[in-house]
Parts: sequence; C-alpha cells; structure tokens
Amino acid sequence: MVKIIKLQKGKIKEVLQEAKKVVLAKGVILYPTDTVYGIGGDATEPEVARRVKEIKGSSDSKQFSVIMSDIKMIEDYCEVGLWEEMILKKYLPGPYTFILKIHRPLAVTSDLTLGVRIPELDICNRLSEAIGKPIISTSANKSGKEPPKSFAEVDPGILNAVDLAIDGGQTRYRGTSDVVDLINRKLVRKGVGSIDLTQPL
Repeated sequence: MVKIIKLQKGKIKEVLQEAKKVVLAKGVILYPTDTVYGIGGDATEPEVARRVKEIKGSSDSKQFSVIMSDIKMIEDYCEVGLWEEMILKKYLPGPYTFILKIHRPLAVTSDLTLGVRIPELDICNRLSEAIGKPIISTSANKSGKEPPKSFAEVDPGILNAVDLAIDGGQTRYRGTSDVVDLINRKLVRKGVGSIDLTQPL
C-alpha cells in the first residue's frame, strides 16, 4: 500500500528526507508542483522512466520533462547561451517548461532536446538538490486524461501504483505550465504562465 505524507509547514524537512530515500532507492513518487500534480523519480535511471511510462499508460517513445534544482544544474545538462540564460533567470522559478538542447544524456529523452522546470513550489527543487540529479516531471494522470490540480483529484490507479505520495492539497496555479521551445524561440503550449518572447529582456 502506498505511503501518503502531508506537506505541512514545519514538516518539509521530514517530507524531503522520506522522498529522498524513495527516489535514491529507484522508487516512484507522486508530488505537487505549482501547476499540477506530477509523478517521477530519478531521471538518470532507465528503469524509473520505464515504470513511470507503465503507470501512466504512455507509449515507449514518450519523453518526459524534468525538474532541476537551479539554473546551474540546467547548464550542467543543457546548452544554455546568453539569451537562454536571461530567459531562464527572468521566468524561473515559475509555471514554465523550457525546451533546450542537451549535451548530457538522460533516461527520459531519446533525442537531443529536454524540457526543464524549476517550479515555484520549493519542495520539488529541494528534492532535486538533495539527490544531486534531475527529477522526472510528468503529470500524474493516465495518458489522455486531465492532470490533477489537487491531491483529491489524483486517479486511484495512479496513487496506488507509486511508492510514496505527497499530499500538498490544491496546487497554486491549478493548471498546466507554459511549454516554451527556446531552441526555435516559440510557445508550444499555452498554460497558466505569461511569457512573452517578443518583448526585450
């Protein structure tokens, strides 16, 4: 049976320790972000990526975004020029997923691009920092279904398939992130963000 822990003030350190233990053991966790609930684990482990696909009912070719602790970690894995760096510093942390070219392979992608996030909800970034690796970030829903914006909306089939679930109540933005392709400089998906690539930085 899945272990459920509540994300409460004064107990964040305990939640982080529990989540870190599960992720380092190649487990899968369910967690809140600033946008929707996600599931994931160690983004460098192929077995973890395979299991997340299985839980979601995704195809083998499905690629996942990742949460990273900070811009320095993004630069460790991705090609970040001056313009990209200015965009990242302006909009992160925030409700955005930025697509960049990678120079360091990860289990979540089979091509040379990667979606990266630094959510406003600090628990996600701190977990990535604690394990020193990116965390798989994909919405906690079956493929084709609506992503949950609160813990109460999580599909029981998803909940019971993970090793640890973090109950953070309702998410801040209650909607999906903007997906922004920084390689081709265009908005791929409009979400709850307010990015404008046409304005000078």
